[in-house]
Amino acid sequence: MTKFKIHNGLLAVTALALSLTLSGCNKYLDKVPDDRTQLDNVQTIKELLTSGYPVRSYIKMYELRSDNATDKGIRAWDMDREGREMYTFQAKVSSTYQDTPDGYWANLYKCFSVANQALRSLEELGGLSTDEKRLADEAKGEALIIRAYSGYMLAQTFARPYDPETAATFLGIPYPTEPEDVVIKEYSRGTLKETYDKIVKDFEEGYALIGSTYSQPKYHWTKTSAAAFGSALYRTLGDWKKVIAYANAALGADPTVFLRPLKDYTPLTYAEKAKRYTEPTENTNLIIDVAMSWWRNASVDSRFGLTPNLLQETSYKGRLNFLGVDVGIPQYGGDFYANLAKWHQYFQVNNVQAQTGFGYIAVPLFTAEHVLMNLSEAYAMLEQYDKANSTLRDFVSKFFVNFSPTDQRYMVTTDKITKFYSSDTRVFKPFYPLNETQTAYAKAYADLRRVLFIQEGLRWLDIRHYNLPVKHVLQSANDSKSEEVTLEAGDPRYAFQVPSSVLGYNIEPNPGYEKSDLSLLEKAN
Repeated sequence: MTKFKIHNGLLAVTALALSLTLSGCNKYLDKVPDDRTQLDNVQTIKELLTSGYPVRSYIKMYELRSDNATDKGIRAWDMDREGREMYTFQAKVSSTYQDTPDGYWANLYKCFSVANQALRSLEELGGLSTDEKRLADEAKGEALIIRAYSGYMLAQTFARPYDPETAATFLGIPYPTEPEDVVIKEYSRGTLKETYDKIVKDFEEGYALIGSTYSQPKYHWTKTSAAAFGSALYRTLGDWKKVIAYANAALGADPTVFLRPLKDYTPLTYAEKAKRYTEPTENTNLIIDVAMSWWRNASVDSRFGLTPNLLQETSYKGRLNFLGVDVGIPQYGGDFYANLAKWHQYFQVNNVQAQTGFGYIAVPLFTAEHVLMNLSEAYAMLEQYDKANSTLRDFVSKFFVNFSPTDQRYMVTTDKITKFYSSDTRVFKPFYPLNETQTAYAKAYADLRRVLFIQEGLRWLDIRHYNLPVKHVLQSANDSKSEEVTLEAGDPRYAFQVPSSVLGYNIEPNPGYEKSDLSLLEKAN
């Protein structure tokens, strides 16, 4: 009889609960000493699952690792040591709290713990009515999707990019499937293949059971948001038919009803745009996570990040997108930073007198645009170019603010895409082969996604997927000269190093970090 007490949606396992797990129940201990929650009915298990969603964000560490970040040079306001460490691909990041690899690792394994306890407790329930059995099945589906997503994001962050030819030799991530019943338990990372096999198994079983009976469905895994996740999972694995199946399940017959109408944002103020962008009322936001993060501040205040010049070099102003027209979304910022109206920061006060507290942002884990890109790319990889063009037209009609259906510049054709990229010398190296036309489409998707998700972190996942190089320029202390630190295709540092705090528990470190040059940190100071 394991008992838990839930505080503000966070699971707290007490010492008494641990002793009960280890030694069993007796009459004395069966008496509940306080108001802790007993996981002996479906409703309390569903409440437990609300603490199975991440409360940390990947955005800062992904953005600073990607080619969306540059060194703005020494400034009086630069105090971001962990930003420097992430920007220069170091193995160790000093901070272990929010917006860091260590914090993200710990939080996702907390999600694992919640899912595993919920699954165990569901197994122990008996005598359920028909309605209770249905709700229990939905709760099981939610727990399995929580576990699958947590494993997927850990693999995307701390393991090498998926390749079926190397997956059986590269390290995976620990994938616990049982509640912890000892104080310290050792885990094996296994192989990347074993990790993805477990993710797929959990996803498929969870998707078959998941429901949508929530008062706030945008903050839970539902049939729609789980299908969105499926489109991303199978894109990673290169299973294009399943990408199409899950993307269509998420978007339905008319994807345009889900897409963000950016033209409607034009008359809004910056604050209004930022707040609306992550609102659950926006159809495009299929699942929203509330994360403790200072990313809204860091995107402006950090020495390393997006600048106006770097933003202009992307497809944001029509220089790289195959249509050759401006996206038309206003940018904000100053001489040393560029900013888009995406993040509304919520502040939770923990000390009224000192006015200190924690910053939070709402993060859409999956949007309709994300899914639509997966769908269009899957069609192109299957050489169904007419369908790929049709889905791209849907995207263009909503994303390009000045779109007009009669303006030929906004027409999407295979000929336009292949001609635009015919002289592009960038080398894309996904694990699957690309013919000349598919390569042009892959570049089109990568360029559109870069601007679509700029300052949202997802560019890093495309860099991993296509094995793209990343060159970071590092300024010297007086900005008089610069050096370069570069990731090339296949670099082991496409995976963040696992936290040093877990290396003593049979968790192997990622190899390849001997390339890291700690002297770069000194030069950046």
